[in-house]
Amino acid sequence: MSTTKNAEGGRWQSGMNKGKCTCTKTQCLKLYCECFSGGKYCNDDCVCASCNNSQEHDVEGGARYDAIGYILFRKPDAFDEETRKRIVPKDPKTRVVAGKKSGDKVPISAGKTKGKCGRPKKNANQARIELVAAKHEAIEFSTAEYPQLAVDEHGDYSDLAGAFTKPLFEEPSRPLEIAYSQQTKMEYQKKIAQQKKADMAKECKQLREKLQEKKLALSLANDEIKECNKKLGTWTRKVFDLELEEPCEWNTNYQKLSAYKELHGKLPSKKSQDAEEKSLSVWLDTVRHEKNEEDDDEKKGSRTKRTIDDYPHRQQSLEVLGISFGRRRDETFEAMLQKLVEYKEEHGTLRFPSDEQCEKSKNLELQSLQKWVKSQVVNFRSRKMSPDAIRQLKEIGFSFEKWCLSKPKRTSKKKGSTKQEETDEGTDVTENVVV
Repeated sequence: MSTTKNAEGGRWQSGMNKGKCTCTKTQCLKLYCECFSGGKYCNDDCVCASCNNSQEHDVEGGARYDAIGYILFRKPDAFDEETRKRIVPKDPKTRVVAGKKSGDKVPISAGKTKGKCGRPKKNANQARIELVAAKHEAIEFSTAEYPQLAVDEHGDYSDLAGAFTKPLFEEPSRPLEIAYSQQTKMEYQKKIAQQKKADMAKECKQLREKLQEKKLALSLANDEIKECNKKLGTWTRKVFDLELEEPCEWNTNYQKLSAYKELHGKLPSKKSQDAEEKSLSVWLDTVRHEKNEEDDDEKKGSRTKRTIDDYPHRQQSLEVLGISFGRRRDETFEAMLQKLVEYKEEHGTLRFPSDEQCEKSKNLELQSLQKWVKSQVVNFRSRKMSPDAIRQLKEIGFSFEKWCLSKPKRTSKKKGSTKQEETDEGTDVTENVVV
């Protein structure tokens, strides 16, 4: 079954009607008549009035025949190919109407043989050019047949794109007629491109407006989030403070530890003879141990129980007291720092004996503490020490600047002499001065 296009470019089915024709004022000669646009005659099932869509009007000079010709002039692809071959397009301006007095049919353009400029009306050749322009199709040609139509493809004549207004000759030669059709085609394509540009510009404008609206909405959402974060942080701080005041074993131990640190200026020691001090030290070690175990479990992905990481305000409250929650290296630092505090309390100074004196004393704990202190000074001067470690050492009165760097002595023999002379080479830390 063949198909045809309607006036809007859609496709109508021919050979069958979608429904009954109900035209009452158009004599069934308009494209919205299903029978007429589908290439069918109206039949007994139709309920139309004054119908001219019949076979008797489909002859040259008939109402149906002429109506199709006028429509083909405006819309060359309105009907199927067979109809386009059978009926020649006609200019609607040459349509005849009934005379006002005599009833005779006269052309609409009768008495108007000249245009505004005094030139004769367009002839059949000009009508064909307009028909080509209406179809927006260029006349096919061959440069072998018309060598004068060969164009300079390398030249740029863009400045002449808007120079042409209308044809100068109404009866052009065949080459000029072809050139007119090619120029009309390109002008139509330019209009299509301009329309696309206008549509895209309009769409871009709409998108920019929408983008500005979205940016404004995003800014408002960010402001709302900031305000929520501010209020949420305020209430979170209040919750943390109140949780630290709630009666429980952890909070009781923390309050005791805080009071001990404020009173003595140091953390409790496990070597203390005081049971309460020793108990606080054991509890603090337990908290650190749980924290380290928690970090290991989290790395392995096997963390199952809640620990101090779930309650950051507890960890922060302990860090305020100078307690660090690092790994083994930090644990060693804390332990040696505590030993250094005990050394100061016992001797009243942070000054250490020389290396030889430490070796002669055969006190392994003293030797270990001295080596650790020397390593801290070296780390400090080589900028390898963390700010937190520096702060903790300075809090107990430790001064990095007052440590003396001396060179260990070594003996060397001069040629021709058995006497040994001492020279200073190398670097080492020997003592500290009380602040």
